[in-house]
Amino acid sequence: MGSWILRWAFDKRTYSPGEIATVSFWAENTGNTYLYFNEFVLEFDFGKYEIETVAGQIPPRSNRFLGIARIELPKNVVGRKVFVIRHRVYEYVNGEWVDTGVVEYEKRYFLSIYPRPFYRVFVSRGLRIEDRAIGDPIVEMIREWGFETVTIGIEVKVSEEQVPIAVRGEIERADAIIAIATPRHLDALTGLWRTLEWLYSETGIAYGLNKPMLIIKDKRVALGGLPSYLARYQKVPLIEFDPYNLDELRAKLTAVMPSFREWIETKRRQEFFEALGRLIIGGLAILGAITLPGVIGFLAGTSKR
Repeated sequence: MGSWILRWAFDKRTYSPGEIATVSFWAENTGNTYLYFNEFVLEFDFGKYEIETVAGQIPPRSNRFLGIARIELPKNVVGRKVFVIRHRVYEYVNGEWVDTGVVEYEKRYFLSIYPRPFYRVFVSRGLRIEDRAIGDPIVEMIREWGFETVTIGIEVKVSEEQVPIAVRGEIERADAIIAIATPRHLDALTGLWRTLEWLYSETGIAYGLNKPMLIIKDKRVALGGLPSYLARYQKVPLIEFDPYNLDELRAKLTAVMPSFREWIETKRRQEFFEALGRLIIGGLAILGAITLPGVIGFLAGTSKR
């Protein structure tokens, strides 16, 4: 029975969307028979790459360089993306090459993909425990798109009397604002949920400063005041989310965040609204637990004869 250790190394620790990633492969034959590797596949949670540039024969008790793969990363994929490695192995037994099949490794790894440059975004959101239970995961999704997030009371702490000045100062310094509207109180007259009062003030300041703005609203919340007006007349884009299905929100953000970044860079608001109009919800593959980062890794395998 053949045995080996497969090793690989990516050329960078992190990549930007749309960038070419280069990964090198080596194999150590730890057994006593000749082995031949080919038909390599890198399968990510967003798709797979069939690699034709990596293959080779490895004599017993030796190491061999198998080749380099260059893969183009999608322009609309960000975050830590899970992947697995598969390949076919042939073993030289009794004077002939025997196809031992495709090796399916169980371990999963990840590659980090983050946009550049980083933009600073002011996030208007609630600070209470029930607000942060939803807001914190959403902010992590925002950060995946190359944003440094700032919220008064979380990243920036000031005394109560300094809050109004600090809010305006941070919004002025920010490249954009994202408001997360979560339920705050139930309106006894209408039976609808209203959001926190600070959200109205902070969006008002941002609108007055002509900052690119995005509102992410819990579908149970009924917006009022300026945010409602801005969303209704397409002055500011609005995305609704289900608090019990944040994977759906992640898919929505994947569809619109490249254009939001473009809006920040060029101030071309209309292109963002066009992207929002083309929004298509897609499913997310869940591949289970991640074991190790994928910058450098190794896997041990055996031929099953």
